[in-house]
Amino acid sequence: MQSRVKPRLCIVSPYEHGGGAEYQISLLIDALHATGRYELHYLAHFVDSPDRTRNYAVSQVGRARDVPRLGFLMDAPTLYRRLCEIAPSLIYQRVACAYTGICALYARRRSVPFVWHLAHDTDAGPQVLDPSRNFVRVRLENWAVAYGARHATRIIVQTEHQSQLLQRHFARPADAVIPNFHSPAAESIDKSGPITVVWVANLKPWKRPEAFLNLAESLGGYKGVRFIMIGAPAPKSVDRGWGIMRRIDCAKNLQYLGARSQVEVNELLGRAHIFVNTSMHEGFPNTFIQAWLRQVAVVTLTVDPDGVLEQEQVGIVAHSEPGLTAAVRRLIDHPDVRSAYAERGRRHAEARHSIQNAHELIGLIDRCCGQAGSRGRHTP
Repeated sequence: MQSRVKPRLCIVSPYEHGGGAEYQISLLIDALHATGRYELHYLAHFVDSPDRTRNYAVSQVGRARDVPRLGFLMDAPTLYRRLCEIAPSLIYQRVACAYTGICALYARRRSVPFVWHLAHDTDAGPQVLDPSRNFVRVRLENWAVAYGARHATRIIVQTEHQSQLLQRHFARPADAVIPNFHSPAAESIDKSGPITVVWVANLKPWKRPEAFLNLAESLGGYKGVRFIMIGAPAPKSVDRGWGIMRRIDCAKNLQYLGARSQVEVNELLGRAHIFVNTSMHEGFPNTFIQAWLRQVAVVTLTVDPDGVLEQEQVGIVAHSEPGLTAAVRRLIDHPDVRSAYAERGRRHAEARHSIQNAHELIGLIDRCCGQAGSRGRHTP
């Protein structure tokens, strides 16, 4: 008896490996692979080592090592050609960029479902994470994203706030709000060591690493309290004039570990006591969930998706750098308060951010594949 041909699901993103969005994609791929229902393909501009073990086929889009000078729209010919070669039954795209529009164009022409999943609040509007990029590149990327938003078969958001932004900027409702998902903590949780305050993010200006350096400096009088930064260093082109790497090198009570794998980050969080986020804006930080699952009290400078930290009392929103210092000082001085935040965070993450959310997303993908070519496509 001839085996049934599996539908081809093509995942498209600029990076195969990197930050929170790519981590969510990797968890989704594992869940999809476990179902055995799909033939999985991944298209990315930046592809990991070909020797890495994968449960999907991967192809590089474009040839340049860096991001093209005029943005990812320059990859349009190779991305479109590769999609034609794969002939996917469904396209899933995450991280708003020119790929969003290219995938939408292909999907419209071939009458296949296109699922766009927002990775960041800025995906849902004209704001960009790196305002220093050249004007032409920004315009091209924004045009392509807007086209993708108008023509996606289904759009998934992480928060109600993103849904509101999507409606405001693209006059398009979200089809589903699916929070980020994580597997249960596999590490041993041990808080018996010295108080450890952790910051995890790539060193980009909008992540505001200088705010964490200011925090460590202001709490330098504490003996035995460790301040640890994890994340890829700032590129020389970005750090020039910013000097964040020089400040890190000169910090006396801070340890910088550079880029680390998700396994290493989670192991450190299993021993940490306080996690600090200083970003200007986010989607829903994976690091919040990772910290909560490992019983780490969370403090954020400004980011509070859908107000959940304050409403559920699973973290402290500082609102200012003096407020950040006061909040961390309170958690250091009062172990009972710190433990209460950590326990509430753990319960919240297990209830709202379990891997069950990945199965909800897969259910949406299943339904789109079942409805391909019939209904659900949005046109202007």
